[in-house]
Amino acid sequence: MQDDADDLVPAKWRSLFNNADWLIHDIVVKTIYGFMAIAIVAHLLVFVWRPWLPPQL
Repeated sequence: MQDDADDLVPAKWRSLFNNADWLIHDIVVKTIYGFMAIAIVAHLLVFVWRPWLPPQL
């Protein structure tokens, strides 16, 4: 039986990931979330500056 005290991977994902894979997965997911947040803010700022949709009549 494996000692779960130092295992970072949640129980339902242990068949797919080991600790090293889980840490890399965590970095990739957080990087994607960060990129998406920056992209959304940038698009909102550009839309406020110069809207690309015509106003509704």
